[in-house]
Amino acid sequence: MNMHASVAQTQPRRPLSTAILSQFQTHPVGSAVALFAIDLLLGMLSGAAVQALLPQADAPFIAMCVVAVAILGLLTLLHWWREVGFNGPNDWRSLGLLWLPAGVAVVLPLLGGVQWLPAGTAFYFTVAYLITGFMEEAWMRGLVLRVLQPVGLVRGVLLSALLFALLHSTNFLFRNPAIVLAQMVGAFCFGVAFAALRLRTNTIWFLVGLHMLHDLFLHVTVFPVIPLNVVQDVILLIYGIYLLRGMAGGSHSDGDSHLEGEKGKSELVQSDKAATTPFFRFQYDLDQYSFVQKANLR
Repeated sequence: MNMHASVAQTQPRRPLSTAILSQFQTHPVGSAVALFAIDLLLGMLSGAAVQALLPQADAPFIAMCVVAVAILGLLTLLHWWREVGFNGPNDWRSLGLLWLPAGVAVVLPLLGGVQWLPAGTAFYFTVAYLITGFMEEAWMRGLVLRVLQPVGLVRGVLLSALLFALLHSTNFLFRNPAIVLAQMVGAFCFGVAFAALRLRTNTIWFLVGLHMLHDLFLHVTVFPVIPLNVVQDVILLIYGIYLLRGMAGGSHSDGDSHLEGEKGKSELVQSDKAATTPFFRFQYDLDQYSFVQKANLR
């Protein structure tokens, strides 16, 4: 019997989650682009399939649900819920920073008055935008932003915001190009602010809720949607730039956490409790499969 073949047969297989996390660590930008492409293609293909097979169904809503299920599965596979910000109150910080975006999302649209929606329509919009908030925040400000952390906090924020803007490029197929371009610019502004908030508050829960309220209140305000959205996006961009101050070197200005580069590798330094979470143990011992297998990424 061939000794090399025998050794290969007895060697344990590397788990899929370990291989994916290895790619995230060694190729952060390529991994982020791949996640963006998966999000884009999954939404387009599932929407096209629904339109072809169930022409009476709400294709955008079903496609959105498909993408939401995909991110649920991926985060569960990687054991990365806490890593992307779905954590407990003990990990939250600087929640006062959320007051301004809350005012932009909720108070500003209400200043001009409210147009009440039928109960059924209001329920539909609430559910749809809650799913949208979870899907887009978990994918872009959660997974993609976390994958991009080795390139530096500010660059990670800007790249994630750019990818978020590009997600809206498919609207060129259906809408006025000028409107779509403006929508993409607005999405970039929104992405900068929310990515900065994700890093400064160390949680994503509130961003999901704010995202949902932002989209929902655009349907109940009596203000014209486009001018209102432009004002909101400009305020959010300025606020996002303000939040990014002092983070250019990979550190928060308030000293809560920072990234330190060493030989092309980066690690997020937070509290001692955060430093013992699965991904940190994984990246410290990335090449030691026996350690990862023993920890079982749990």
